[in-house]
Amino acid sequence: MIDLKLLRTLQALQQTGSLQAAASRLFLTQSALSHQLKDAENQLGASLFIRKTQPVQFSSQGKILLELAAQILPLVDIAAAQLKSGQALVQTLRLTVECHACFHWLLPAVKAFRQQWPEVTLSLDTDIEHHAVEALLKDELDLVLTTDVRLEGQVSFQPLFELELLAYIYPEHPLAAKTVIEPEDLQQEKLLSYPIPPERQDLFRYFLKKNQFHGQQRQVGQASQILQLVAAGEGIAVLPAWLAEPFVSQGLIVTRPLGEAGLKRQMYLASRRDDTSAATQALYQLLRRFAPQ
Repeated sequence: MIDLKLLRTLQALQQTGSLQAAASRLFLTQSALSHQLKDAENQLGASLFIRKTQPVQFSSQGKILLELAAQILPLVDIAAAQLKSGQALVQTLRLTVECHACFHWLLPAVKAFRQQWPEVTLSLDTDIEHHAVEALLKDELDLVLTTDVRLEGQVSFQPLFELELLAYIYPEHPLAAKTVIEPEDLQQEKLLSYPIPPERQDLFRYFLKKNQFHGQQRQVGQASQILQLVAAGEGIAVLPAWLAEPFVSQGLIVTRPLGEAGLKRQMYLASRRDDTSAATQALYQLLRRFAPQ
């Protein structure tokens, strides 16, 4: 077994040129150092240096370990200094969102984090939108904003806020006269949604799951486009409550709760369970500060 202590001992022997000088540098007696080296040679089954040479000459096996020491020890020293000073070891955080509508409030939090943590690169990955938690475990991502708790044995979920999904309806639609939208009200409607499979949409998973849907679905990539289509009478959408303004105040859209209790979901920041970095926790606190109220 090769340990750091042996590498440091050999490096000290190379730099000082003698057992006596190396022992002094390592705060050991020459006898203790000789025993330490002899034990290492017995474990490795090879001589590491040639006795009674001045300065010390190393065997081919010893030279291999010296090359390893030159590569490894500087990295170990840097890491130790960072840990001692409390400096974050994480230099890059890759974040994605399993919620298209989150960008409305997410970007100010990202901007604030980059200002407070300029030494950490926070990248917002928009390519991985579905199965992002699984990508987290493959080390393709570091952080995920999601309402879907899964793989809890390997992933940590920190709660951010509770969001409510509302039905967005144009004022002339018959459903606009209702105070609450029930599942049967949507069975024959034209629904506008993000390009997400129905089985991953909260509307179908938690509201319409016991009712057969006979209407139409139209997938639209951007929240702004969905809202404009709703206002134009092109269909109904189910979106987070924070997107309602300014369409509601202008009378272009009305919103209604889904069911008497409403359709509410908890938003989480997901990370790998072994991620305890200060940068991740700082971002979490900023996300809570900028989250919709």
